[in-house]
Amino acid sequence: MPARASSFLRTSLLFALLACPLLTAGCGPRTVWGMDTGELESSLAAARYEALAQVDLTRQDPAECLSIAPEAPYYLALVFDSLKRPADGQRLREVAWQRSPSPWKEEAGIALALRAIADKDYDRAAALSRQVIASGGPADTADRARRVLVEALYWNKDDTATLREAALLPAGDPEVLLFRAVSSLRLGLAPAHDLVMELFLRQRTSSLHGRAYSFIAAEPKYLQLFSAADQDVLAGKYGLVQGTWAKSIASLEKAFGAIDPTLVSDGALVADLGSAYVYAGAFAQGARFMDGLATHLTGQARVDALEQAGKLSRRARDYTAALRELGLAASAATAPEQRDRISWFVVDILLTQDPPDLAARIAAEAAGWNDPTYFSDLFEGRIATLVAARKWEAVATLWRSLETHGPDGIRAQLSYLLARAWQQGFVSRLPGSPPVTARTLFADAARRDPGGYYGILAASMLGELPDKAVPAPEVAASSGAAPVALDPLSAGLLRFGLTDKAYARLWAVRDAFTDSQLLDVARLFAAAGDLRSSLYFAGAAARKRRLTLAELQVYYPRGYSLLIAPLAAGAGIPENLLYGLVREESYFDPDIVSSAGAVGLSQLMPATAAQVAQSLRLVDPKLTDATTNLTIGVHHFKDLLGSAQSITKALLAYNAGLTRVRQWERAAPGMPADLFVETVPIAETRGYVRKILVSAVMYAFLYHDADPRVAALQFFLLTPKALEPAAITGKALPRAE
Repeated sequence: MPARASSFLRTSLLFALLACPLLTAGCGPRTVWGMDTGELESSLAAARYEALAQVDLTRQDPAECLSIAPEAPYYLALVFDSLKRPADGQRLREVAWQRSPSPWKEEAGIALALRAIADKDYDRAAALSRQVIASGGPADTADRARRVLVEALYWNKDDTATLREAALLPAGDPEVLLFRAVSSLRLGLAPAHDLVMELFLRQRTSSLHGRAYSFIAAEPKYLQLFSAADQDVLAGKYGLVQGTWAKSIASLEKAFGAIDPTLVSDGALVADLGSAYVYAGAFAQGARFMDGLATHLTGQARVDALEQAGKLSRRARDYTAALRELGLAASAATAPEQRDRISWFVVDILLTQDPPDLAARIAAEAAGWNDPTYFSDLFEGRIATLVAARKWEAVATLWRSLETHGPDGIRAQLSYLLARAWQQGFVSRLPGSPPVTARTLFADAARRDPGGYYGILAASMLGELPDKAVPAPEVAASSGAAPVALDPLSAGLLRFGLTDKAYARLWAVRDAFTDSQLLDVARLFAAAGDLRSSLYFAGAAARKRRLTLAELQVYYPRGYSLLIAPLAAGAGIPENLLYGLVREESYFDPDIVSSAGAVGLSQLMPATAAQVAQSLRLVDPKLTDATTNLTIGVHHFKDLLGSAQSITKALLAYNAGLTRVRQWERAAPGMPADLFVETVPIAETRGYVRKILVSAVMYAFLYHDADPRVAALQFFLLTPKALEPAAITGKALPRAE
């Protein structure tokens, strides 16, 4: 284990002790708050908290739960919080603070101190924080407690103590910088000016600037400490917080005319002004100002100003100026991430303009990319437009431009599409130097996208097993790594059914785990009934190495099998397809709600679910109920399948609606199913079908012993066509429509 994880990870023995029942037939009472202890523990582990809703901790002793385990009060406080009973949560934290061992005692103390700040009881918050610091716990615990202490001292206006304690905290917390600045102002200390300006010049705009400006502007004696240029900076940032863009722009432009250029070297203020122009819609004005500003700045600030000028010129559709400004910024940029960001805008402009030398210019840009995948979204959208318009020559041009340095996923997509276009007779000749064949293109797609959508389809076309369906040897799973050892706080969260909080803790330190330990964590979450978290950790392991057969089953679990299997059979839907749909829709999380409002395992929109439920005579369906959600989802998909007469189009309709699919059909007549997906103008919907194909193939392979090549091609009702035996030379030309 890396040394930096040593304070977080403990021995596996400790986890084993925490995980086993602590109450046996001769120890302690048999009940807690009138409930059988064994039954209560089982309910807690499964996150079934209904029984606790009847507990009245004003009449019953909160400390009774110590008979479950010494750390139980800490976790039960979190449970009562989730039940919307914060007062009972506080009662249990008091028990944990007084009677639980470390680290639960310290965690409860910090939580109580934070609550005291919220209640404006700053003396109690400070006292609790000091006691946690003095307890001798881990450094990160002491730092968190000191952070609470600094805030309590600040609100109590104990400015000398605020500055003393803040000096002991790690740098980088913007709010602590605010505390230091205001405390220094109140004490009349010399560093006050520099601390305020550091906050305003080097931190991107946030509510902190509104708080700081309001404090300073209310006191003339504070405001007079700042020069006119300084005050313009303060007012400009405050304008951004308030959304008064024109005033903000005027103040910041004035400030840049007078301020020392060395003070804006990190670019935060430049970026804030750029944002103001965007929000105000003042693109041309902003581009002119930033272009001129760049001539007065040096180093990173100059690069940032040129980048802002180029982005604003692009928004103003002055592409000539934008390419000039972005080109200057790219030539001077030193950070690979910034160079990629600048190049993204350059490529976007080139794709919009479509110049005659597009392939050469994109190839030149690609040669300098640090992370080619950063550009995938640009090309993905462009490809959809080209395929929908059947501009196969342009697809081939794009293929050539990305031949050496393009994103592997996009290159695989282009190779697959060109091979399929040749098979369909949409193109008569294939591109390349040396010339390529359809077989070569499929092989290129399989190599560049191993285990992915295009890799699976391309390998299947070649008659080869897809990479993902060739598991690693079982011996690779151990690779000498010790079993995962959870820290005691995370282990307890799992034991008490608080998997969402356990996920947050463990995901934050996932880089400290080996690939096999990530899979151990995935299994722990699966055992706790949280398949969504399990899949995230299994996915992190899959990105590190090829998984074994047993590990692939962790990554493709059969969640809710007692419901899905009979529902699939009853509806005549392939079981592997339904598992794939539910996995990709919700990761088997029955409570998930999308940003669009889709709910539950099969991600049903309430209006759609209500219509289907009416036909099923379901009254007031609860969409977070697994049985209800899956029943409605399967019925809805079956209806779409009957209307669309195609698995592919039924999936598209499930995601985007049948009306849209009919429109897309009319716009792309005669397209085979796999190429039809590429014409869909919504990126999310294209990706949706691709993800479900990969999952459906894997479920068929892992649990039905189905040949993944057959499963992949049947998804689109494809059969491998004869591939030409020899290369056909010449330029790629589209077939006449």
